[in-house]
Amino acid sequence: MRTIFVAAAVSLSISLAAGPAAAQTAIEIDRTLSKVNSTAIMTSDVRQARLLRLLAPPPPNDVAILTALENRLLMLNEASRAIVSEPAAEQIAARRRAWTATWASPADLAKEMERAGMSDRALDGWFRDDMRIDAYLEQRFPPDPKRDERIAAWIKDLRSRANLPAR
Repeated sequence: MRTIFVAAAVSLSISLAAGPAAAQTAIEIDRTLSKVNSTAIMTSDVRQARLLRLLAPPPPNDVAILTALENRLLMLNEASRAIVSEPAAEQIAARRRAWTATWASPADLAKEMERAGMSDRALDGWFRDDMRIDAYLEQRFPPDPKRDERIAAWIKDLRSRANLPAR
């Protein structure tokens, strides 16, 4: 009985001593910034998009990146409801080669991929989704002089239906 009491007292004193120090050194690993439908957009998603320059044109700040990621998820959701053909592996590879060519060196790219925590498979998935969005937009909004305005109005409508703030 005395042994249990001593062990509990030692455990309590260690946790109390470590408590303030642990609170001071706590770092945020990731957090949810927004939810689109049932998909969370995390700080790591914004960081990946920024570090790897996945959005074109590059948004000026993290708020603009978050908005672009929200819009991307809304468009992917709409594309998933439509009949959009899956891009071929060679098309995805070509998109990736074009993106890779924008980097100064393969070493820089490898370093940023590791820093961003992006796998090759996830990156190919990103390009696949880009191409699905492109195909859906071509199908839904055939080229015409007011196409960009119609797409912007459509995205605004999607955001309002998803209860996302207008940015």
